Amino acid sequence: MRKLQEEDLMAIPGDARAELIDGVIYMMAPASARHSLIASLLTAKIVTHTEQKREKGPKDSDSWIILAEAWTDYDKHNSFVHDIAAFSRKDLPELPESGAIQARPVWVCEVISPSNWANDTQRKRVVLEKYGVKFYWLVDPIRKNIQVFELKNNSENYQIIYSAEAAEGILNLPPFKDLDLDLMKIFS
Repeated sequence: MRKLQEEDLMAIPGDARAELIDGVIYMMAPASARHSLIASLLTAKIVTHTEQKREKGPKDSDSWIILAEAWTDYDKHNSFVHDIAAFSRKDLPELPESGAIQARPVWVCEVISPSNWANDTQRKRVVLEKYGVKFYWLVDPIRKNIQVFELKNNSENYQIIYSAEAAEGILNLPPFKDLDLDLMKIFS
């Protein structure tokens, strides 16, 4: 069977939600309200935090662009939409007018959906490791936890560096070590 490419993904009619992972197109169900709320709360909190840091910091410092629903190309067989992703402004000085982002994110966050579980926890993870995405969060609305993975010391595989439950309350999770993230509010 031939591996599909981005042009095959683009040929899907209408506004269908789909991702191309290792040459296979996976259709995606619409996000649940709980999934959308958690992704929105995380995005708002992280964007506010990074923009405040940028305004206070030196103007020549590197900063991040945080995007929800970040459509990102990794290669001709891997093009998917991350729930949230952070890109270095140096790597992504301008957003594309159309199509996928070609820069690699520094951080990716996937809010796990039961219908997309294997893609988020397994298939995408392999691609993110291959392309050196430094941090990867898996947020589970059902179990109310966040797992934080990091590529450490030029490793080819993620290492879990934190697993946080909602009951733990306010935490500082890499790569946002100076952000107080209230998991009770995120998962409420």
